[in-house]
Amino acid sequence: MRIKLTKHASSKIAERNISLDTIREVVTDPDQEEMDRFDDSLVHFIGRVENRFLRVIGRWEGEGEFVVVSAFFDRRLKKGDK
Repeated sequence: MRIKLTKHASSKIAERNISLDTIREVVTDPDQEEMDRFDDSLVHFIGRVENRFLRVIGRWEGEGEFVVVSAFFDRRLKKGDK
């Protein structure tokens, strides 16, 4: 799978010290997957990274290509959530 980043995603993951490998792991093996509430072309992949949950938002473009729009540690999700 090929991961591409928008300019926004690129700057945000750098600010938040999120590696591309970590993003790839969450997208390929998420704990949870949700469709976006406002844009049906976007999907949210959520995965546990250490004691936090990483939310990766993006869309599929073509076969095997995922474009990341944003990624952040979701503080709304707690340790006991899945």
